[in-house]
Amino acid sequence: MTPRSKRTAGRIGTAIVLAGAMTALAGCSGGGGGSSASGPIAMYTWVSSQSDRDQWEGFISLGKKEDPKLDVTIDGPSFNDYWTKVKTRLSGSNPPCLLTTQAARAQELGGLLMPLNDLIKKYKLDTSAFDESMLKGMTVDGTIRAIPYDAEPIVLYYNLDAFKKAGITPPTTTYTRDQFIADAKKLTTANHKALAIEPGFFTVNAWTIADGAEAVKKGKLDLTNSKLVDQVQSYFDLVSKEGIAKAPEAADGSDVAQAAFTSGNADMLIEGPWMYGTFADAAKFDMGVTVVPSTSGEAHGMTAGSGFGIAKNCKNPDAAFKAIQAMTATSVLEGQAAKRGIVPSRAEAQPAWADGKTPEAASAVKALLGNATAQLTTPTWNQVETLFTQYGVEGYRGDKTAKDVLNTIQHSVGE
Repeated sequence: MTPRSKRTAGRIGTAIVLAGAMTALAGCSGGGGGSSASGPIAMYTWVSSQSDRDQWEGFISLGKKEDPKLDVTIDGPSFNDYWTKVKTRLSGSNPPCLLTTQAARAQELGGLLMPLNDLIKKYKLDTSAFDESMLKGMTVDGTIRAIPYDAEPIVLYYNLDAFKKAGITPPTTTYTRDQFIADAKKLTTANHKALAIEPGFFTVNAWTIADGAEAVKKGKLDLTNSKLVDQVQSYFDLVSKEGIAKAPEAADGSDVAQAAFTSGNADMLIEGPWMYGTFADAAKFDMGVTVVPSTSGEAHGMTAGSGFGIAKNCKNPDAAFKAIQAMTATSVLEGQAAKRGIVPSRAEAQPAWADGKTPEAASAVKALLGNATAQLTTPTWNQVETLFTQYGVEGYRGDKTAKDVLNTIQHSVGE
């Protein structure tokens, strides 16, 4: 599923602990990078929990049904440590062949990942079968560096019972900002806010992309462009002007807003579809899913997702690519969607995610993927997230404008 800069999902009791681990979609690593003939192919990834390891082993076990010769070992640190330790791991002895990355971090790992275009052509992999936005997210300097296994469009969850009680018509696959704010004001009282907001830039980014604004241009941080500034200000205004949400605290985890939603203390929340099962289990109400609101109301999704790449110093890239083909086959992604809740990167496999979900949720995800932009970042994105978490609180409270906050971050990061 994936994730933010791949920020993991928060926790709502034990259920959210498990969901957060699952969201961090773990990767694998093992011994040397060989083929089934010369030894197992080593995959290095994030393994923050047993749930992570189970997911990677799911890719491998299902992949063996596609290719009985598939032999992959998995190893790696926690998600947060992965992005620094992977560089050291590749410079050591017996480096792994397979690596995992997020579209949001592909630029950061670009120097470590082999361009796959020649292998794609050699083995006739039909890239048109994969989500276009995710492939763009996995592209660095004009070449594809990883094959995505999921494509997760950020959605708006809502309390269907609260909507009905307030006489609000539930949104479908279109939702204008004006209607969203009007609905939220009907749900907001002196002691109750309609929308729960998580700290950080991830959900803000989904809001801005829904209206066509982006924070990265040609691989460079572009936080001060007027379109983005206006969009971030409109998100701050949901708290300081419209009064439909509380300002998050900088010290909050995403679990605070998630718990507010599932407990009924807030009626709406922007989050990833990988949280659907966890939220549905935790909530004591019927849950709805719709698109992130936009000015026009039309769906424009921000996709987050991860994929498998090959290390530049891999000694057997052909065997590694065959492993990627097996682990991203349609049947594998269908199996992972059913068991792990990922939204598959292959359109053909996406109905497997919809199974067991409401038709409205499936329609929202489909609409968002029909017009999607991957969350693109820069190598300094962790700093951006950290600084936005810190300074964004002042924006929500109305103490600083979005222009002030974004200028500060742009200049602090130094791009």
